[in-house]
Amino acid sequence: MAKETDMDKQIEQLRSSWENEEFQKKHAEARNLVMRTLRELNGFYIAKTGYGFTRFVESRMKTPESICGKLQRKGRPVDFKTATEVLNDISGVRCICYSVKEIYWIAHQIGKDSRFQIIKAKDYIRKPKKNGYESYHIIMDVPVENEYVRVELQLRTLIMDAWAEMDNRISYKKNEEIPEEMTQRIEKYAKMGRRLDKLIQKTLNDVPKAVVKA
Repeated sequence: MAKETDMDKQIEQLRSSWENEEFQKKHAEARNLVMRTLRELNGFYIAKTGYGFTRFVESRMKTPESICGKLQRKGRPVDFKTATEVLNDISGVRCICYSVKEIYWIAHQIGKDSRFQIIKAKDYIRKPKKNGYESYHIIMDVPVENEYVRVELQLRTLIMDAWAEMDNRISYKKNEEIPEEMTQRIEKYAKMGRRLDKLIQKTLNDVPKAVVKA
């Protein structure tokens, strides 16, 4: 039997707190509220424009393994208390939209919602990451009973999401060095994606409302 490593012990200790029923329930309720809000906004958007903004909405909660890895990369103690104090993306909701214009509309509506406390927004669309990653992140505190639970909302277009999934498969959380040629290809595809998103937005802007409804 393989010897248990320090990392294995840290993961198991974190898991025992992570799997607490009350902790899981609070985070699930927070994510569900954000998802319900997005569905309501989508209904309002349909009534306003004749079509919805969302392709799909999904949610997730980070695993103990993922949390341990992230804390280690940040050089922070690997324990439950530190995780809940310093990490903003323990609970996450992702909304995939058809266009960039819709992303900013959603962000504006979420920002106006008095139920949510917006901690900060990260606009990786106007200022993409060095590797080409694009998305709009909203770090928010969501009311659950008598307290707030932090949730990260990610807003992406279909093109942004496809690129992010490709990049995730190739490089995210892997220790292997990525060849320079591969890195250049990834960055090139990101630029192609930005051009395509602009073309999609222009096309949607040019389509008469009556045609869209049909």
